[in-house]
Amino acid sequence: MRTQSLRIVALLLVLVSAGFTVLLLWGCGRAEGGSASDRVLIVLDAGHGGRDPGAVCDGVKEADVNLAITQRVADLVEADDRLAVKRTRSLDIYVTLENRISVANDADAALYLSVQSNACAEYTDAVGVVTLVSDTLDEGDPSWQFAEILQGFVTGATGARDRGVRSQDLYLHRAEMPAALIEVGFLTNDDERARLIDLDYQETIAQGIYDGIVAYLEYADPSFAD
Repeated sequence: MRTQSLRIVALLLVLVSAGFTVLLLWGCGRAEGGSASDRVLIVLDAGHGGRDPGAVCDGVKEADVNLAITQRVADLVEADDRLAVKRTRSLDIYVTLENRISVANDADAALYLSVQSNACAEYTDAVGVVTLVSDTLDEGDPSWQFAEILQGFVTGATGARDRGVRSQDLYLHRAEMPAALIEVGFLTNDDERARLIDLDYQETIAQGIYDGIVAYLEYADPSFAD
């Protein structure tokens, strides 16, 4: 039995050194308590909130759009019996960046995703979806892999312009798990703002995000698909 255990440990070390992503879904990232104990925990962050409304365009507050889309993603995640969800906020309240990340770190979550909306007052013709990762990470890091998969699914679902995956100086560097921030569209563009407040379009974005989460988990650990 000891020999077999050592072989398993050695195999994992070989996989890690070869650059494979090893995500132990049966341990780290599992929700605690009751029937949810075997579920993979996802932390969803609706950007801004409370005294920080984010961008405000023609009376539309970014914080409200972020919260509405995040709620729809949470509903899809909760309906999947493989997954569990925690949200950094479920109301229009202010939460510090540090506390948002602490929710995920303290819960030993498998993934952290912040949902936000973009704005560019100088170029109101700017449109599209972009996913961001911390600039402290190299390409090939699990956060980059998560972001690339997520970006593909959301742009595929919505048909929105694909602005790619980029690195930026973000608070996400404090996350102890793969973490990304997705900007789902530009509130400063009249047409895209109209779509972002449309309930059907919000549902389409949410479905793309959920599908991206599941696809990444299956990629990181093929046994998740079983």
